[in-house]
Amino acid sequence: MDRRHGYRAARLFTGDQVMAPGTVVLNGPVIEWVGGGVPPMPVRLEDLGDATLLPGLIDAHSHVSIDPAAGDQIGQLRRSADARLASARLRLPIDLASGVTTMRVMGEEDGVDLQIAQEIASGALAGPDLICAGVQIAREGHHGHALTGVSGEAGITLLARGNVSRGARALKIFATGGISSSGTADAAPFTAAEIACAAAVAREHGVPLAAHAHGGAGLRHAIEGGVDTIEHAAALDDASLDRILARGLMVVGTFSILYHPDGIARGDAANPEIVTKLRAARETMERSWRAIVASGARIAVGTDSMHGRLAFDIARLVDFGATPQTALTAATIGGAEACGLTDRGRLAPGLRADVVAVHGDPFTDISCLVEPRLVIANGHVR
Repeated sequence: MDRRHGYRAARLFTGDQVMAPGTVVLNGPVIEWVGGGVPPMPVRLEDLGDATLLPGLIDAHSHVSIDPAAGDQIGQLRRSADARLASARLRLPIDLASGVTTMRVMGEEDGVDLQIAQEIASGALAGPDLICAGVQIAREGHHGHALTGVSGEAGITLLARGNVSRGARALKIFATGGISSSGTADAAPFTAAEIACAAAVAREHGVPLAAHAHGGAGLRHAIEGGVDTIEHAAALDDASLDRILARGLMVVGTFSILYHPDGIARGDAANPEIVTKLRAARETMERSWRAIVASGARIAVGTDSMHGRLAFDIARLVDFGATPQTALTAATIGGAEACGLTDRGRLAPGLRADVVAVHGDPFTDISCLVEPRLVIANGHVR
């Protein structure tokens, strides 16, 4: 059976460079050839016309069961496992249809993320390939604490090891307070030494450690504790950005949850404390991310549960000063690096056959990412 198929379009973005025109040849789940000319092997080519071929998009920060428009996100994580599984099964096909072929899941209780990942891998559910962090590492009574809370180095180490033993391919710790929960304005729930315990487990098992961190002392503790990625960074100061650059850390932006009308603004509109924090975060987020983009820091981008909205987050990067190519690189190569993956994020021979085609030219109109013309995940047309 011939598993080879090719696609040609007016433009092709490898993740590193643009070809015009460009062709990609897939052989089952693997990319066999990429180029601007005629493929050297016999292949049936589908001409997509005035379209752009891209690597599959990577949502570097999300959750499978949360809907920000419904409000009370921590409360949503406290629902029954069956309710959260049902929510995830509704939302993951939306992500795949939007062009997201890989998603890093930054915390779910009761193994919900790991079960959904198995359903997708088996073909029982359409969705992105999931890189799961298991249960989020959150201090008892602080932001991120849903059903499972920890305190002290021993508790952190135990939960981190348990996540990895159950199949987590990443870890996530809450290093600062957050916007979407009341009464959690704590600046630094964990010390640098406590965060270092999670980092030690991550290094031992070869998985990346992500830190929910907006700014202040908690962000400094995350950097000192040895995390690999900084999530959100809504209140970054110059000194912390310098430390991030010195360590070569990646920063993951999540914008739609703050700026899109179906995000926190809708879900928590009746909570005046959260609305006040949201307004302040919008101001500091823009200042922080303009500085991050201008600095040339390594970046990725995620929706933080705004399922199907990654195009909005990519466009926000452009609003904050990134070129369209830099923003697309953040959503492809950057996302793969945040996940600790080397088999995707680019269109190159030997890599996983994750491909998206969009109408038009995203380098002149980034909004054309909103409705992909074609989505191929692991060689399968979706």
